[in-house]
Amino acid sequence: MRAFDGQHSDNVAIKRTREQKQIQLQQLKEQLATLKSHAAPAIREALVKRIGELEAELRQPPKPPREGREGRGDGPRPPRREPRGDAPQAFASPRRRS
Repeated sequence: MRAFDGQHSDNVAIKRTREQKQIQLQQLKEQLATLKSHAAPAIREALVKRIGELEAELRQPPKPPREGREGRGDGPRPPRREPRGDAPQAFASPRRRS
């Protein structure tokens, strides 16, 4: 049973940065190099497959940075609707009349 939606156990791919992928690729190559000769062939195949996938991802050019709220440079956002300046104040205090 999950505590909330979006937990890591939801079978969703973990998003990694380019630097994290490079570190993971280096670690997998080291694991493959230190693998014993009597290790299961399935383990060796899985490592080789994942190394190939990471190398293919890293060969692609990096994506351009996304524009965030800080990067827009157009200042504060305008209000979503016009302020009601000319509307009568329906909830004004009955004691306070001008």
